[in-house]
Amino acid sequence: MTDHEGLAAGLERDFRLVSPIPLTSVSLWRRGGVAVHRCPHRLWETALSYSFRLSDHSLTDGVRRIARSQIETAIAEIDDETLGPVTTVHQLRKRCKKVRGLVRLVRPGFKAYADENAAFRDLSRSLADLRDAGALLETVAALEARFGEVIGGTFFADVRETLAAASPPAGDEDVTDRLAGARAAFEDALTRTDDWKVKGKAPDVLGRGVAQTYKRAVKTLADAEDDGTPVEFHEFRKRVKYHWYHMRLMKHVWPKMIHARIVEARHLATSLGDLHDLAVFRLTVLPLIEHADAKVGEVLGGLIEAEEKRLAPDCLHHGHRLFAEKPRPFGESIGAYWTTWQETAQI
Repeated sequence: MTDHEGLAAGLERDFRLVSPIPLTSVSLWRRGGVAVHRCPHRLWETALSYSFRLSDHSLTDGVRRIARSQIETAIAEIDDETLGPVTTVHQLRKRCKKVRGLVRLVRPGFKAYADENAAFRDLSRSLADLRDAGALLETVAALEARFGEVIGGTFFADVRETLAAASPPAGDEDVTDRLAGARAAFEDALTRTDDWKVKGKAPDVLGRGVAQTYKRAVKTLADAEDDGTPVEFHEFRKRVKYHWYHMRLMKHVWPKMIHARIVEARHLATSLGDLHDLAVFRLTVLPLIEHADAKVGEVLGGLIEAEEKRLAPDCLHHGHRLFAEKPRPFGESIGAYWTTWQETAQI
């Protein structure tokens, strides 16, 4: 079984992820019914490092530390032979997004923002097609989890078979070359962090950085509500994810308050991600399935439409709650929380 096929396999039913890592040494996380294996100790340490600390001597030191942690973890994941290509690519793209979230937060005081944001964006894009097929299979798994008992039979197995035939996995040599290129890019980025500098007072830089992304989230939320197109919802999703990253980076500033925003933003980002996956599936895969079997395509199209109608209003509802405040006052509040956090630690 290839890694591509393994991602589509289920956990304890038709969906079991085949992995050389013993189940006792990994945690299994679900997204859309698909299990993804993760190495708990390394990822736990990395998760803890994705936030500012009182021990950071300056904002610049904190930014460098957080970025290096993500980049070093990415390099370690490429070198980890126990991770298959599918899981590795998924993790690497997340590292890129988290670094982009970090530099976006300090953008008002970070002169290298444009160059670094573009570098990590391009690095992530270079691996995108290796991840896309897996995302489509996750969408099938999510639809089966919701409608499998109602439809039954071999319907979803037939859909996966059609999808696998239409999107064969990349060859081992191609994947190896891509990962080698990614490793070199991460190593270059790690070296560049030595020169990163954030200028300005931390409360001002962070408050403005949070407010800028927050403002764009408010705008894209309004656009999604007005137009309701997959493109608008996808733009909103990107801003929600950046806000999620920003709150995670600031979580120690006021843990109880910010934790609630982290939970809400993660839920919203996940729902918007599911909505986006459905839209991509409708545009890229559904026509192939309809061509192979018109009846199966018609039923699947109806399921996708039903899920879209369920998810879209829920996303708008949670979006209005998460972004109910005005951007500038919200950013100023975050800056004030930072100041209080720092001053309290000195008492």
